[in-house]
Amino acid sequence: MKRRTKAALGAASVLTGMYAANKLIYKSTPKLESVLDGDKKYFNTKYGQTFYVKNGDGEPLIFVHGLASGMSSFMWRKNFEELAKHFTVYAIDLPGFGKSDKKAIIYKPYMYIDVLRTFAKDVVGEPAYVISSGQSSSYIFQLEYENPSMFKKIVAVCPTGIFELSSPPALNQKLLSFSLRTPIIGTFAYNVMVSKPSIKYFLKRKTYYNKENASAYVINQYSKASKQNKSLSKYAPASFLGGYLNYSIIGILPYINSPTLIIWGENAKINTINNLKSFIDLNPKITYNIIDNSGYLPQEEHPAEFNGICKNFLLTSNDSNAQAEFA
Repeated sequence: MKRRTKAALGAASVLTGMYAANKLIYKSTPKLESVLDGDKKYFNTKYGQTFYVKNGDGEPLIFVHGLASGMSSFMWRKNFEELAKHFTVYAIDLPGFGKSDKKAIIYKPYMYIDVLRTFAKDVVGEPAYVISSGQSSSYIFQLEYENPSMFKKIVAVCPTGIFELSSPPALNQKLLSFSLRTPIIGTFAYNVMVSKPSIKYFLKRKTYYNKENASAYVINQYSKASKQNKSLSKYAPASFLGGYLNYSIIGILPYINSPTLIIWGENAKINTINNLKSFIDLNPKITYNIIDNSGYLPQEEHPAEFNGICKNFLLTSNDSNAQAEFA
């Protein structure tokens, strides 16, 4: 009986410590501010207020960030203003990320597809160009398949949906997601996962080719973004890690007719360049550019080259730019 009492008291002490740590972490997390220059606005969706920034003049261009922990429109900070010289640019924080509202739900692909559809139709209001990253690109391809006139041209950066992040959630992924969604313990585990040392490790080892890009400034921004709205911040990343945001585009990619350019970081570790060939095989009309000495976020590591590639593709009316056969 005494052992059970001691064990119960020990467990209660651990939970109390975790609860206090979580509370302190959220109390000490500064409010996230957008670093993008432009008009900062919100629009209503079924999933809460969704944040975006607008700037520039010309035909509309939408930026859509990836879905890993801490990601937001911040990832376009080296591209947004440069392309605003040629387009009316929009950068959105998807629900569950950045400055947008977060809810205690399991996020699913149809939610983001719905939000992006609403944004393109109700906020932008006319056919637009789009630059998307990672998993969000699979949702853009789905929208283009459903509405062939929605996007004039598509730029997809290290996209997924064929082999990478295309399968239904596995049991171990569901269990991981469930554990992160639990109160106190799950919240504590999430906060460890998005601590500055963890973010630094992930950015240096898995994200950037040049480790110096994982500066204190970038780490701080990811840290703040991953802990906004207190414990509600964990639900979208938990959905991502649980495989609930995976989406297969194998059946639709061959039917995408909008001019499409894929940009890949040659040294990407999360989603390697080997996956590029499958996109070309499924839709030979897709063009591509490979940026050397770059990881998963080539738009950050080589912004001048990235911006030049995008401007050349988006502003050129003749889309017959030749490319060598992908080996």
